[in-house]
Amino acid sequence: SSGAFMPSNGFMGDRSSIGAHLEYIEGQVCTLYFTNRSSMEHTVHLHGLDVNQANDGVPTTSFAVAPGGTYTYRFTAPHAGTYHYHCHVDTVLHYAKGMFGTVIVRPSNGSTNRAWNNGPVFDKEGLWQASTVDTYWADNLLQSSSATARFNPTGFLINGLDTPQARTDVHTRIDCTAGDTVYLRLSQSSYLWSRYELDGIPFKIVASDGRPYPTPVNATEIEIGPGERYDIMFNAPAAGTYTPRISFLDDYTQNVVGFAETRINVS
Repeated sequence: SSGAFMPSNGFMGDRSSIGAHLEYIEGQVCTLYFTNRSSMEHTVHLHGLDVNQANDGVPTTSFAVAPGGTYTYRFTAPHAGTYHYHCHVDTVLHYAKGMFGTVIVRPSNGSTNRAWNNGPVFDKEGLWQASTVDTYWADNLLQSSSATARFNPTGFLINGLDTPQARTDVHTRIDCTAGDTVYLRLSQSSYLWSRYELDGIPFKIVASDGRPYPTPVNATEIEIGPGERYDIMFNAPAAGTYTPRISFLDDYTQNVVGFAETRINVS
């Protein structure tokens, strides 16, 4: 892509799933070059970004990119915040197979330590994208059908990693110093609701779906629905190791059906 600030390693490193996160600068005209190397049609839907219809990646109102085809999406980056992208062809299955990622729009001056223009500043930043995997869907299905009427996840992930990996992954764990202001972008990419907790560390909810809260909300946990994004901030507590958890909830009973954990290491 162009018109974008792309860090050297980003939040996801070089992993192939989930997709790489994209960064743009508010107000810039951006291009996103897409090549479809699969045997099926695909698109890039910019979930939550205010773009025109032709660049929104919804086949029924624009078009899909054919196997082997290419397309250049062009749009002006909206106001700074946390957004999302995913394939919108056979969304039920392609989304569950990991065809999604996060979009971060930086303030208009390109700052990487301020949330939005005239917004709060921070010392450390992290991205936690929650997702789940139904291995039957992943291994056996090529299109949605009656077989996708039930989603039975067996994998519970943060940034595409299960708990043992997420606890040590340098792009997922948070390493900070006591007193640091930490900004966390929470992106919910599971078909289940999820509950985020920071092992007792209190935080402020400052933005939702790319829009700042008029007044931050104090919390110690937050429940997020599929496709939603929330930005939270906290002051790093006393030195120690903390174990934040994302719990995935049954839609009907609200029981926890699985969880994923990472680490906050405070020095």
